[in-house]
Amino acid sequence: MRTFLLGCGLAICVSFLTPMPSQAQELVLDSLIREALRSNPDLRSAKLRYEAFEAKVPQVGSLPDPVFKAAVSNLPVDSWSLDQTPMSGVELMLTQKIPLPGKLGLAKKTTRSLAQKVKQDYESTKNFILSELKQNYYQLYLLQKSIEITQENKLLIENFARIASTKYSVGKGIQQDVLKAQVEVSKMIDKLISLEEMEQIVRAKINILLNRNPQDSLGQASDLTFREFNYSEEELQSLAVEANPNLKARGFLVNASVSAYDLARREYWPDFTLSASYRIRDEVRMDPVRGEDFFSASAAINIPLYFWSKQKKKVQEKALDLESSRQKYEDVKNNVKFGVSKLFYSMGKFRKEIELYQTAILPQARQSLESAKSGYQVDKVDFLTLLFNQVTLFNYEIAYHQALSSYFKTIAKLEEMVGKSL
Repeated sequence: MRTFLLGCGLAICVSFLTPMPSQAQELVLDSLIREALRSNPDLRSAKLRYEAFEAKVPQVGSLPDPVFKAAVSNLPVDSWSLDQTPMSGVELMLTQKIPLPGKLGLAKKTTRSLAQKVKQDYESTKNFILSELKQNYYQLYLLQKSIEITQENKLLIENFARIASTKYSVGKGIQQDVLKAQVEVSKMIDKLISLEEMEQIVRAKINILLNRNPQDSLGQASDLTFREFNYSEEELQSLAVEANPNLKARGFLVNASVSAYDLARREYWPDFTLSASYRIRDEVRMDPVRGEDFFSASAAINIPLYFWSKQKKKVQEKALDLESSRQKYEDVKNNVKFGVSKLFYSMGKFRKEIELYQTAILPQARQSLESAKSGYQVDKVDFLTLLFNQVTLFNYEIAYHQALSSYFKTIAKLEEMVGKSL
């Protein structure tokens, strides 16, 4: 009997000392971030949109194109000749429209603000992609850890099943223990199938963010180490108000609306049109200037005659747009603050869970399992209690890594919300 129990205890101990399989190549998050910034097509598209909008700024600040006109005037229809009458000639005319001083500057200022808004859209896209990459990386870590822990526990419970089967075969155990262990092994296999499927999906998502083929291989995510987060809720809100790209984009829209409103007010004032023409003539009889060419110049202004239905309404329109932009800015700012607070509270919850698992739950679960193992070896603890303690520790270990992964994913979301690395 003593030999049998010693063998059982040795089998259990050996199962805990089973060497881990060799690790795959380590997957470094910083390297993935650099690759995403370099290769992600959505990010490159957003940058090109910004550069395209930047090219609009000098366009709107330029004068309208001058108009050149060439005409033949005052030809007698009986001969179509240029030298029959003093009024006939070839006329060359150049016309330039000149907006009221300040209008082009305001139009350029409006477009520059819109270009800065598009630039913040690019920054927002970048933050979103990096947040998605980090969250999927931390999810990959969780799945890989879960697979590793599940495989370890599967081996342990298989050992338990063999021990229970051996005891049953010599009349020292019951068949229910064997069946229960086999059921737990089957549950572990089922869980492994689900975990491996989820791992493949997450790997595919990371590859897509890196502009790779979804099926490309990836290494093993680095182990996560809990570290304190030293920002207060108020500090995070201040950082977000200062750096959040969506909020900054709204601020540039307000600036654009201010410029558009000022420009609309200037529409009450006319623009100028300057013209100069040169008429080439032939010398004809009875011509007092003997065929000398003519030069003419003119200046014109448009008259805002219908200002009550046009310019006045445009000013009202732009004033309403401006107020709408300001209200939307405040709404986005409030939502950013709320989003920061919500994520901050979630991060605090995960931090407390991690500390609880590290200091209480996992040590107690391991101690309980060791006690059950010792008791089982001397027949003071039944097999189901031993199995229950092992499965409980298994669940707690996965829950700990889930809390750790969620903690880092929350930080990644906070970084996206704040608009800078924390």
